[in-house]
This record gives sequence, structure tokens and C-alpha cells, in this order.
Amino acid sequence: MNQGDIEEILIALLVVTVGLLISWLLATQAKRLMHLITKATQTEIDDFLAEAIKGPLILAIAISSIYAGLNILSYMEPYLRTIQKIWFAFILFFAVIALRRVVLGLLDWISQSGDVSGLPGFDPRSMPFLKRIINVVIITVGALLVLDVIGVSISPLLAGLGLGGLAVALALQPLLSNIFASSYVITDSSIAVGDFVEVSGGPLGVVEDIGWRATRIRTFDNNIVMVPNAAVADSVITNFDSADARADARVDCGIAYEEDLDRVELIVVEEMNKLLDYDYVDSARKPFFRYSEFGDSNVNFFVKMRAVTWADSFTLKHEMMKHIHRRLTTEGIVINYPARRLMLAKEDVDGLDRLLSK
Repeated sequence: MNQGDIEEILIALLVVTVGLLISWLLATQAKRLMHLITKATQTEIDDFLAEAIKGPLILAIAISSIYAGLNILSYMEPYLRTIQKIWFAFILFFAVIALRRVVLGLLDWISQSGDVSGLPGFDPRSMPFLKRIINVVIITVGALLVLDVIGVSISPLLAGLGLGGLAVALALQPLLSNIFASSYVITDSSIAVGDFVEVSGGPLGVVEDIGWRATRIRTFDNNIVMVPNAAVADSVITNFDSADARADARVDCGIAYEEDLDRVELIVVEEMNKLLDYDYVDSARKPFFRYSEFGDSNVNFFVKMRAVTWADSFTLKHEMMKHIHRRLTTEGIVINYPARRLMLAKEDVDGLDRLLSK
């Protein structure tokens, strides 16, 4: 090894050392540097971007310093073409990671800020599904680019995917139908995460997540029910949060035929008005009282009031029943038990008396 070789090695080590030192400084002082760069701005979007590119940038500097050091060594010249491919593949890989983190970071920032004014018709609650789609697209395209850079021809791979696509589609038909159904559910905006829904013939609860294969609904029993997206797309769904979250609570009751109907109506409406001050009651909607039918034992009536949400209607109905029962009891108004009036002929009465006297 001559003097020139030693000098090349020393220079290469110096270049690598400087590059690794810069990477180490960025790794240890990145938070302070990002604060100095982003403190002049009013928004937090630059914070998201700086945090997203920090890791890939540090790795790219470290790899580039090693590549630059190897480039200095003359005896590595026969291998430089291969080394360059490897270096470029790493840089492209880090760039894909940075792009993925930047895009997902921007989507997170949009979700947290709630500013979707530039995206008309977009429902922020569908953001998790959109992030999954973008994540898969970026990773797939990035992997194909990296394979192409290192010399792996992607044309046969794409052709093979095209020829085998039909067989794969047939084998994965149930899964694919659920995936396409999930995209339909999201774009149609019929339901979204956080909505309170009822699936016809299925569960009733809050939508927790809309995944690739199934929609997860949390029921009142705190159980998670997974409904295939294809079933969701084909079912009749009642969305209690789609337009107006308010819902009516109805109580059916009845009073004895001997009672004064006008007096009962005034008493019940007066008692229901007391509930209008509750937080979960829509005070703009006054109690609605109507007699409904002459029943077997009572004159039946119903009362309706409006709750702020569908879930609150259960609490409101609970309170309505308690208030009605308490007030009718206090006023001495009778709610009859089921009863029957029997009309018997005289000989039947005599026979009944003889039977009872034995």
C-alpha cells in the first residue's frame, strides 16, 4: 500500500466521519433545530413536516457520507456502479418513507385542525380509511421503484400480475367485494365513524371503525360487532346522526274510564313541562299529548317529547314514565289493571252460587 492509498483512506474516513457526525448532531439536536426553524410561523403544519422528514434525512446523510467515502477510494472503482445503485436505492427508499410520513402527517394535521374548507364534501371522520389507501399506494409504488433501481425488471412482474389478476380476483371475491363496498360506504357518506346507526336485522350502536373488510359497531352492551362491508352496503341502515341527531321519546299509558279526560291531559302536560329544563331535552319541542283509543280496561293515551340525541331518548322516556306515574298517583287518578266485566244469566248465577257454597 503506497502513500497515495493511505491518503485516500484517510480522506475517505474523514468524509465518512463528518457525515456521521452531522447525522448524530441532527439526531440529538433535531428538536432544538426544528424549534428554531418553525417558531417564526403561526401554524403547526411545518412542525408536522419537520418531524416527518427528520428520520429519513438523518439516514440519507449517513448513507451518502459512506457512499462519498467509497467514491474516493480508487481501488473501489470497479464496484462503483454497483455501489451507486445500492446508494440510490437507499436514498429512494428513504425518500419514499419521507413522502409517506409527510402525507400521513398532513392528513393528521387536517384531522386535528378540523380545517377541511379546501375539501368540499369531505367527511373528516373518513380520514382513517383514506390514510390506509394512501399508505398502500405509496408503499407499493415505492417498492416497485426501488426494485427497478437495483436492476430487477418490474415489467414481467406487472405482466404476471395482469395474467394472474383474474385468478386472484376470483379467489378473493368475498374480500374484494368488502373492500369495494367499504370505499362505496366512505364516498357515499351514508355512515361515518362516530355515527349512531342501526343495521336492518343487525346490531344497533356506534360506528367505531370502517376497515377493509368489515365495519365495527359498538353496541349498548359494549360489545364490538363486525359487519362485513358488503352486508352494510346492501342493508337498510338507519343513521340517527346523519342530519338531525334529535329523537322523540314516547310513553303510552291509560287511565280508568271514570276519570275526567280533560283534567288528566292538563295534569300530564303540566308534569311533562317540568322536564324541559333538563339538558338532554329539546326545550323547543313542547310535550305532545293525545288520547289514542278506548282500551279494554283504560282510555289509552300517549305523550311524546324530543331528546337532544337518540341515546338521550332512553333517559328521557325513563324520566317521563316516573313523572307520569308519580303525578297520577298523587292526584288519585287510577290506572286500571287488565279487567273483564262478565254478564251472566240468572240460572248461571244460581249455579255459580251453588258451586261456591260447596
